[in-house]
Amino acid sequence: MDRLVEERIALNNATFRNANERIGAAAGIYDVDMPVPFICECADRDCSEIVRLDLDDYEEIRADSRHFLNAPGHHVAAQGAAVVVAERDGYVIVEKVGHAGDIVESLDERKPEEGFEQLAASEE
Repeated sequence: MDRLVEERIALNNATFRNANERIGAAAGIYDVDMPVPFICECADRDCSEIVRLDLDDYEEIRADSRHFLNAPGHHVAAQGAAVVVAERDGYVIVEKVGHAGDIVESLDERKPEEGFEQLAASEE
């Protein structure tokens, strides 16, 4: 795969992930106790699919900087820069691989031990 394509895919994924971080932090501030509408973090920059899941389920995904939330079937937009590592009810978890994986890992601003609680506290 072309390195420029991998970079575009990685930057797109990181953009969606950053938006979801803000969504999760806001849900944490307001103690939302129901599935939260997250944006699909696939490689298609025109995707606007919403995937609802509990904050704990999104935290499971965020525990690894290379893991991303995708609507079912959306992993194909990554053109081989991602592999499905888990299938859940209504969504899949994909792992970015190769150069794209290296980029998304370096762009992850969250420290490994942080969660939405720390992000929510910093936004208050």
